[in-house]
Amino acid sequence: MGHFVITFRIKSDDTYQTRYDSFTKKVMEIAEKFWDETSSFYAIKASGTAQSICDQLYFETDFVESRDQMLVIDLDKKDKAVRGPDMYPNTLAACLGF
Repeated sequence: MGHFVITFRIKSDDTYQTRYDSFTKKVMEIAEKFWDETSSFYAIKASGTAQSICDQLYFETDFVESRDQMLVIDLDKKDKAVRGPDMYPNTLAACLGF
């Protein structure tokens, strides 16, 4: 089991609620434990890697890569995975330190 943070933005449009509900439901299925007390953020304990969790959330929900954004960070391994438009990996790496 690893420790991860997931932060995301679902673009506000006519299918927002469907995509949001699908995404958050899958996070809760993936997580053995989760913390969700702030908006668009989860801290979870789960199996897998940052990339495998990111892929699972992408392929098994209504997430739309051309509109929505997601960042999954593996706190134990200091690894990250992203999906979505206008993601700036170099800036993110500089700010996270990995």
